[in-house]
Amino acid sequence: MTPPARSPWFLALTRPYVRRRLARGLDGFCVEGLAQAREAARLGPVILAANHVGWWDSFLVVALDEALGTEGYALMDAESVRRLPFFARLGALPLDRAGAASSRAGLRDAAAKLDRPGRALWIFPQGHHRPAHLRPLGFQGGVALLARMVPEASIIPIALQYAWGERPAPAAWAHLGTPIRAAGADVAAVERAVEGGLARIDAALAGNVRPFPALVAPRVKSPESGLGARLLGGRGGDDG
Repeated sequence: MTPPARSPWFLALTRPYVRRRLARGLDGFCVEGLAQAREAARLGPVILAANHVGWWDSFLVVALDEALGTEGYALMDAESVRRLPFFARLGALPLDRAGAASSRAGLRDAAAKLDRPGRALWIFPQGHHRPAHLRPLGFQGGVALLARMVPEASIIPIALQYAWGERPAPAAWAHLGTPIRAAGADVAAVERAVEGGLARIDAALAGNVRPFPALVAPRVKSPESGLGARLLGGRGGDDG
């Protein structure tokens, strides 16, 4: 069965929900490099190549797609698109990785979307969730195949990370790196660029560079708020 197409009205309904989930489920979403990526998308189609950390990544993609102002699509495992067809309405394109021929066909179909400025295609070259601190990141060859199919595109390396701080939820971080010309790009260069973005996030977390701007401000409650915390605090005071 052919999955439904990307739906602007469905996106318009979903984006506010995504922002609320990010605000309530994470300690904010901080992003660096949006202006540079917007300019690349204004000039031509872009391939957005990100490391794949966990479940929240799809929410970050929706928020970033809105912030970039792109008409965004994302490669997704074909079985997941079949099981969860609403992802197709958000721009998910099925990729059947059962064999080389089916994978290449899926990449060709996705590459066809990159036919004008403002079009964007997300790809997670690792192909599965992997903690951001592990090296090598293990990027696979799909991003290089896409680059050869759409040599006029730019590749935006995107580093994603989640970090715990003072609240009972992690903050999400994204670094959008310097665009790479797709013509002649290889997997190693894209992987190094994403690793560089992860290092930049680590530097921001350590306070060694300027903090990233908040794309989504948190609404996570402090551990000190709520009746239970007040009761425990009061009891602790009595014992002292």
